[in-house]
Amino acid sequence: MHSKRCAMAWIVSLFLIAPGLAFAERQGTLIGKVLDPDGKPIRGVTVTVTSPQIPKFQDVETTDKRGMFTVGFDQIDVTYHYRFDMTGYQSLEVNQEWHLVGTQFFEWTMHPGAPVVVGGAVPASTSAPAVDAFNLGVAAFKAKDYATAETKFSEAVTHDPKLRQAWEALTAVQLQLGHDKEAAEAAEKAIALGSTEEPVLTARWQAYRNLKDEAKAAEALKDLERIGRATAEAKRIHNEGAALLKAGDDVGAAAKFQEALDIDPNLQPSLLGLATADLKLGRNADAATAAETVLKADPKNEQAIRLRYNACLALGDKTRLIDALVGLAPVEPVLARDGILRLAFDAYDANDMALAKERFDKALAIDPNYPQAYYFLALIDVGDGATAEAKVHLERFLQLAPNDKEANSAREMLKYLNKKS
Repeated sequence: MHSKRCAMAWIVSLFLIAPGLAFAERQGTLIGKVLDPDGKPIRGVTVTVTSPQIPKFQDVETTDKRGMFTVGFDQIDVTYHYRFDMTGYQSLEVNQEWHLVGTQFFEWTMHPGAPVVVGGAVPASTSAPAVDAFNLGVAAFKAKDYATAETKFSEAVTHDPKLRQAWEALTAVQLQLGHDKEAAEAAEKAIALGSTEEPVLTARWQAYRNLKDEAKAAEALKDLERIGRATAEAKRIHNEGAALLKAGDDVGAAAKFQEALDIDPNLQPSLLGLATADLKLGRNADAATAAETVLKADPKNEQAIRLRYNACLALGDKTRLIDALVGLAPVEPVLARDGILRLAFDAYDANDMALAKERFDKALAIDPNYPQAYYFLALIDVGDGATAEAKVHLERFLQLAPNDKEANSAREMLKYLNKKS
């Protein structure tokens, strides 16, 4: 019975998180305008619109010479998230609840300035000490304690030499301290690991200039100009892909997103767009890989979390699905718990008790008050001869569900184990 119940919950949850791909009737229209602090329109701003409640919704627009853009919404009474990006300006992110059927006009102001190199999302690393040191470095940098920041970022790259964000941060703080040789070396490390961030490239060029290494400074300047042009071209191609995706040409959209990524492999909107298009095309493994690539750099990216889950679910790869469900837990805890439980029951029914135990434990890490997981862990413990663990699990089960249909069986089992011990 337990397997059937979980299977039903699984199917219902799938429909909740993976709605049909048909386009709904337009409900609302946003006419937006982006201005600089002097009130002048900004042309060429990339506006990415998503919604945490509509995982597959993404619209990317570019402002015209009047600073204007238009977005159509198929659903109202949800929250939309806007991100505004433009070279030479600080990126801007805004959430907006949309309740009106019809058209609304809004203005936003962007302020000049390059993106801050230090900080941002917690980096993905297999080394917990590296992440801890990185976070301490960020805190020190924000407090303008640059010496401590340098020490902590250096510790981070010692623990994990492939932690690109730490090399980027180390570049910034060493340049701030006047450690130009070390800053240039850190920038080279970051670039070798795939960094195309404009502040990193600028810092490398500045470090070589300060060192009076004219040859390397000239080379760094060429790279800065080349990558700047390449990034702009990648964003232009991405916008073409976004338009094709919006028009329903998923094959064409996927090709454009891939073309953009061939130019700039770190262009996150294109990775998300590719995952979305591939998922709609049934290229589930490719969709999962694209979403996982985003999550390596931005583990809390909700759109990528949901895309990976849907792709792994459609793929049927239980190993990848377990990882996707664990990642889904912060945004959909009940769905993640029920999905892992379903896989735990599958393993239990297949008599793979080691795998079942591992999965029940993962479910309890999400919801430590789910009684049936304790009951089945107790059954596995009894089979393994782990009497002490079985008693703990049975006691917890009875504490949480004293009137469950298995409660009497659990009490009898607990009496037997107490006599035995």
